[in-house]
Amino acid sequence: MNSSYTLTELTAVKYQRMDICSAIRRRTVWRPPYALTTALELLSVEMPRIASNHQRMMNSTVVTVPHPNAKRHVQGITAVVWPFSIDTVTVDNQFICTSPTCTWAMLSPYLELEELIVLADSMMRRDRRLRRTTIDALSLYLDNAYRQVQEAQDDGKARRLFRGYNNCRRALLLARSGTDSSMETRTRFVPPRYGLDMPQVNYPIYIGRSTKPLYLDLAYPEFKICIEHEGSHHARQWLGDVKRRQDIEDDGWKYLQATKLDIGYEDREEALARRIADKMQEVTGKTIQLTPRKTIRQLCDARTTKRAPLYERLRFAPLLPISHA
Repeated sequence: MNSSYTLTELTAVKYQRMDICSAIRRRTVWRPPYALTTALELLSVEMPRIASNHQRMMNSTVVTVPHPNAKRHVQGITAVVWPFSIDTVTVDNQFICTSPTCTWAMLSPYLELEELIVLADSMMRRDRRLRRTTIDALSLYLDNAYRQVQEAQDDGKARRLFRGYNNCRRALLLARSGTDSSMETRTRFVPPRYGLDMPQVNYPIYIGRSTKPLYLDLAYPEFKICIEHEGSHHARQWLGDVKRRQDIEDDGWKYLQATKLDIGYEDREEALARRIADKMQEVTGKTIQLTPRKTIRQLCDARTTKRAPLYERLRFAPLLPISHA
C-alpha cells in the first residue's frame, strides 16, 4: 500500500518530469498542454491509485488536444482528446499543463470513485504549499462543462458529458479541504462504511494555555474521540509523538491510532470501525451497532448524507462544538 508523499518527494518527482519534458521539447516544436498524470507530476500533486488497465499513461508523457485532428505522432508522447474547456497553468514559467480543476475532471474516467475523492482532497491540502484548488473551483468547472453540453444540444448538436462526470458530482459530496495525506482520506471513509458518522478532518484543539492549535487528524468532537494516522506526523521525533498523544489524552480525548495496515482490507477496516464504535459506547454509555459494509457510492446517497448525526439519534449532548463541512 502506497504511503503519502511529502512536499520534498513531490518536488523531486516534479523536477524529474520537467527533465523528461525538456528532452521531448528538444525533439519537437509541438507544444500542447501536458495533462492527466503528467500534469499531476508537474503540479506536485500526489498521484492517486490508477487501475492496472490504465497504467500505460504512467509510463508516458501525456498531452491533451481539443479534437482528434489536432493529434500528432511524437515518440514518447500520448495525446488524449478533451473536447471541453482546456484550462491551463504554467509551471516554473516553462511548462504549460492543464489546471488542477481540469486535470481532476480529465482523470475521472480513469479513477474509481474513492480515488477521485482522494485526488480532490490531495489538491486541497492544509499545507498551503500543496494547495492547488477549492471545492468551489472544482464545482464551477463541472458547471461550465454541463452548460457547454446544454448549449450544444440547444443548437441541435450531439454532445454528451464526459465519462466520469457523475462520479465527479458524487465525489464533491465527500471531498474535504484541509487534509494532510491520502491515507488520512482513506481512513476517513472507514467509519461511515459501517454506519458511523464521517469524522471531521484536522479539528483544532488548544492544549493548556497555548494559543497555537493542535490539529487532530480525524475527530468526533461531539464525543471527544480522535483518530490519528501513524506516519502523518513523521517529521516529529518518537518522543514528540508520545507527548502529543499524552497532551491529547490529558485534554480529555479518547485516542485511537490507525496505521496503513488497518486500511485496504475489509476485515481490518471493520475491526477499526468496531474500535471506534467501542470508544463511542464508552463515552455515551449506549450500545452502538455497526451496519453491513457500504460502498463509497452508497455513502454519496442522499439517504446517507442527509441522515441525522449519530449524537442526535442517541440523544446525546455534544461535548464540543461541531463544524459542518
